Amino acid sequence: MSLETRESQLRVEWTINAPTARVWESLTTPSHLAQWLGKLVSGEISSESSFAVDHGDGYQCDSTVVECEPFRALSYSWKFPDEPHTELSWNLLSSDNRTTLTLTHSGLSELLTSYRDGWPVHLTFLEASTLGTPLPWTMFWHFHSTIAYLNARDQ
Repeated sequence: MSLETRESQLRVEWTINAPTARVWESLTTPSHLAQWLGKLVSGEISSESSFAVDHGDGYQCDSTVVECEPFRALSYSWKFPDEPHTELSWNLLSSDNRTTLTLTHSGLSELLTSYRDGWPVHLTFLEASTLGTPLPWTMFWHFHSTIAYLNARDQ
């Protein structure tokens, strides 16, 4: 994993030992999405579509797809009711049955620390889902606390 922050942008590079098609499926298919991000409650993740994901207890993020190039790139808006509008992009690069996934989350400003701690946890859940061994959601905040502690210590 490689994680960079600058100004109001977070960039995470993550490699998963799975073909790009399987990683793409995890990013865009409702059953996989529910295992690493939240429940798709409306729309679909495809070209020029809008969708909403419930991250638990009705806390919903609304998004509109800006770019969708299957198996290569996906970008969409990211808007929770109590946060400013931000942009999220995923780029996938395949090599030897492995996929390097680069996540860029822009426009974070004061939310940078929160997302710096949260995305590695979501990516851990994404990888587990992609590999066919989804993690229980009850572990999410335990992992998050550990990542937040380690990040704070390294500052």
